[in-house]
Amino acid sequence: MKSVVVCGSKKYRKEIAKFCAELSSLGVLVFEPSFPAEGDVVAETDTFHSGFVTSKVFKGLTLEHFDWIRKAEVCYVYNKDDYVGASVTMEMAYASALSKPIFALSPNTGDPCRDALIDKVIAEPKDLAKLL
Repeated sequence: MKSVVVCGSKKYRKEIAKFCAELSSLGVLVFEPSFPAEGDVVAETDTFHSGFVTSKVFKGLTLEHFDWIRKAEVCYVYNKDDYVGASVTMEMAYASALSKPIFALSPNTGDPCRDALIDKVIAEPKDLAKLL
């Protein structure tokens, strides 16, 4: 089965959701980021009950995405405006360590070390689905 994990910033959640929906409609199994609705976004400064619970919430979100990277055939970085943050940097490193191909919307991430991890630039969901 064709499968892809999509990594990207929550500031592009609407565009990422559209990209993922189109991929899904083309028969691709898509593991997409857990971005809540507009008003329910979890900010990096949010706290939940206590420091202990807060750390477990953020660890859970990180490990969930790592699990999807393990399961997917390909890691796709949605780096609109050449933006990649800290979480996507970790996800790219993890995908690379697992020898997963890394495809991206743009060849640039704002850092030449991250850029070097991109195996192929693919801007359209239909082109990604064809390649898979």
